[in-house]
Amino acid sequence: MRPTLDRLMESLRARTNRTVVALVLTAALVAGGAVTLLAQSQDDVVAWVNGEPITRDELYEEMVRYVGTQVLDEMILIKLVRQQAAQRGVEVSEDDVAAQLAAIEEDVGGPEQLKSVLQMYNMTYDDLKQQVNLNLLLRALVAPEIEVTEDEIRSYFDENRERLGQPEQVRARHILVETEEQAKELKERLEAGEDFAALAKEHSIDRGSAARGGDLGWFGRGVMVEPFEKAAFSLKPGEVSDPVQTDFGYHLILVEERREAREAVLDEETRSAIEEQLREEKLSQRIPEWLDELRSKADVEIRLGR
Repeated sequence: MRPTLDRLMESLRARTNRTVVALVLTAALVAGGAVTLLAQSQDDVVAWVNGEPITRDELYEEMVRYVGTQVLDEMILIKLVRQQAAQRGVEVSEDDVAAQLAAIEEDVGGPEQLKSVLQMYNMTYDDLKQQVNLNLLLRALVAPEIEVTEDEIRSYFDENRERLGQPEQVRARHILVETEEQAKELKERLEAGEDFAALAKEHSIDRGSAARGGDLGWFGRGVMVEPFEKAAFSLKPGEVSDPVQTDFGYHLILVEERREAREAVLDEETRSAIEEQLREEKLSQRIPEWLDELRSKADVEIRLGR
């Protein structure tokens, strides 16, 4: 499983939690914040306000006052993680980082959406790349400690059998219009051989699905409003409904495929998915403990404020 960008951003607002992401977000702060600002400033005065100066020392003191201890603590942890990785010969490949970045980009909806999110949090793509690298490095250090037993897999399966089964589903398209008369006219055109997707693009007022030819994808019971669901699950693949009225208007529904309900079976695919889920849960729980242990064993001298 991969951490999404939303999880990375959420951890920025909860920096006191020692999680993987809270750790790696410090890299962005260090790279784009206090440290680089001080390093780039060559003058003692960093600003003039109506002729009165704000000095570099004053700025530094304020930064230390508000975030210094917290940032320093996280920088220490980052240093310790990288030292531990070097000692154990643990590395993260560029291919792994690239794959993770591509997955995050896909999660948020593409490169432009990712760019917007990063700008929102005053981060660059390189900041994110550094975070992903450290995140993967930390996971690689802790992962060998994680074990999932056969008894744990079977227990999880028994407790979640109903959820792991496949519910009855249909894959459908629809055309939504405002009047029953218009819906009937479109139904006649469909019966005459016109293409459902083309008519959806042209006439459906549900513009989100209209752009996809009315495609709603797969859905089970309990997702759509009752009249729509009742009609959709009564159709056979290839059938088009009569006009169906809901609070949104009048729908024509085309069911393209059906999946019948299937009871969960502990086959290799299910076993693998459960093992991955349990391993991820254990890893998330273990990482904060591992970081605390790493810090407690380290020889750290704090000189901030001296």
